[in-house]
Amino acid sequence: MTQATEQKGDVGRVGTSAIPDMRPIGGSLLVGLVAALCCGGSLVFGAIGLGAFYSALQLGRHIPEALATAAVLIGLLNWFYYWRKAARTDAADTHRTGELHRTMLLSSFVGLVMMALSFVFLEWLNHGVVNASHFMTRPEYAGAIIPGVPNVHLGYVAMTFLVLAVLYFLPLSPKVRWASKHGSE
Repeated sequence: MTQATEQKGDVGRVGTSAIPDMRPIGGSLLVGLVAALCCGGSLVFGAIGLGAFYSALQLGRHIPEALATAAVLIGLLNWFYYWRKAARTDAADTHRTGELHRTMLLSSFVGLVMMALSFVFLEWLNHGVVNASHFMTRPEYAGAIIPGVPNVHLGYVAMTFLVLAVLYFLPLSPKVRWASKHGSE
């Protein structure tokens, strides 16, 4: 979030806070919710009369791909947003890039948690409650940590959090890094 301009001496600087902006948070939440619909979408689309359309798409077969794509999109959305924000900061505010980096990681984490929780909830609702008579006879669904959600799907969800490690090592702004390198010589 950008606050009012602070005057320190002769230099006016734009202050930043550790609270994530609403645009990347909202985008992360939306991408996470859409990705979670790959499994629970049959319930949602069936409720509005489009269950046959959803079944024809056969998205339930592509759970790892949908989760991985959404995790990468959440990471890219946050990285591009905070990269641009860091590029606009003044060279005198190079210490703020660390704060922006932490805020980017927090925003990405919130989106990934939204995706994970909604995915697990919709899968449990679909396989463990609504269609329990069909799925709970299979050992991978009945004997799972969360009944109705196979452990391999929980592994897919856990793997999506590796995006945070990639984001941790990505630089935010080449302009700010260039200014900090040449300013220390």
